[in-house]
Amino acid sequence: MTEDHDLTTVEGAKKAIHDLNASQKRQAAEHKASLAQRDDAIADLKASVRTLTEAQNRTTLRAPGDAAVQDFIYQRKNDGSPVIRWQSGLDQDGDWHDGLLNTLTDDPWITRCQELVEQRTLVRAMTKGKAHKNANDNSPKTDAALARHLQRAPDPLKRLFSDATSTGGEFIPDVLSPRLEEEMKLQRRVEALVPVWQMSDKELRIPFLGTELRPYIKAAITTDDPAQYTSSTIVSAQRSVTATGLAVRAQLDEDTTEDSIIGGLPLHRRLVVSGLGDGVEDAMINADTNATHDDTGLNSWDIRSRWGTTGLGGSADHRRAWIGWRASAADRSSTVDGSSAETAAGLLSDRATLDSPHGVAGDLIMVVSPEYYLAKMLGWSEVLTVDKFGPNATIHAGQLASVLGIPIIISEFVDKEYNASGVFDNTTKTKTGYILVNRQRWFMGVRRANMVEVDKDITRGVINVVSTVRKQFFTIDSTTKKNVMWSYNHSVS
Repeated sequence: MTEDHDLTTVEGAKKAIHDLNASQKRQAAEHKASLAQRDDAIADLKASVRTLTEAQNRTTLRAPGDAAVQDFIYQRKNDGSPVIRWQSGLDQDGDWHDGLLNTLTDDPWITRCQELVEQRTLVRAMTKGKAHKNANDNSPKTDAALARHLQRAPDPLKRLFSDATSTGGEFIPDVLSPRLEEEMKLQRRVEALVPVWQMSDKELRIPFLGTELRPYIKAAITTDDPAQYTSSTIVSAQRSVTATGLAVRAQLDEDTTEDSIIGGLPLHRRLVVSGLGDGVEDAMINADTNATHDDTGLNSWDIRSRWGTTGLGGSADHRRAWIGWRASAADRSSTVDGSSAETAAGLLSDRATLDSPHGVAGDLIMVVSPEYYLAKMLGWSEVLTVDKFGPNATIHAGQLASVLGIPIIISEFVDKEYNASGVFDNTTKTKTGYILVNRQRWFMGVRRANMVEVDKDITRGVINVVSTVRKQFFTIDSTTKKNVMWSYNHSVS
């Protein structure tokens, strides 16, 4: 308000008051408009920040490989700094976490990193002790390839490699990748069918509910002090599972160079893969821990010429690692002579011998020999082969067909040389069979995943390549529960 007013008169005073009120109202309106403009500006700024953040997230977190590697970065407790978890194991709180170098993944960057680390470990072990200009320069080609790969790391890892040397070797532990486990599952189908139970210690104790609560008829009230309702009590139990170690060892000549080692890696990888993979599948089907093995000819049983003649039937035979399906079926009185009904109707009859729920929830699988599948089952009209599932069908890993809703899994470790009683006795070798099992009642307990170690024996001039795993195959059901059956005495032609 800039106009002069004559306050000596009534009219002048009234005009001054009116102009003052008008000025206050105008200022209040202007302030309100200013506040609204500020709020609009803040809202626009927030929207811009949100849009920018989302764009950055799409660029950073959704870039190929970035999301996958985030799972292997954790914060160190003492200083909060980010660290890469290279190998699977327990953290400081006792929780299990997967490691970047020994976890199966479809991510191409991680997979290639695992391959290069595996190659580097083998090369450095096999050339240990050779004369080099630099004591640590026994794998130059592999180190260079690894350095180039680390330079292409996803953004979350690049920061952790920023202080690396030209090779980044000090960041990489000397371990081999788990690609043997991935290839093992491609070669053998049976192990992939059962769920994995991660074991946090050598011995796993599983609480188990045996008998549940039951209802009783509620009695009518006829007196002032009616009787209590009838109670019931649960019956609990405990399953104890102990991890078993399996090992494959190969020996290589020390007179090797990096080029020859790299060229020979696929062969050696395949050998250790097939050794562990075949052994586990064979044990799942044919193993028995009883002092007297169910298969009386175990010391001569070279199934399909896979194992050779050395060490058969001894205490270290992999077919003594745990109780496999055939032995478990015998222990549970769940075996059937199926020679008189080699038909789909006979399969239904065998299925009925299992305890409830008989696999009606879709968990029942059939593990069969190649001979029985080809000679008998393919002639059944009820068999639905893979080509009839349709392109979008969801089927079990390795499934070749289905019969009466049961997936069919072919395994060469269901032999063709059993006797008429369904055991291998090394005398009568004319029969085969098949297994029906509820796959959700059986687990592969894993204490430690596959690991490959390499060491040089300087007294012999050889390189020892050893692949080991600690696991245990078990069922959570009681020893009387018929969750698996063995149908034997089937002809092979």
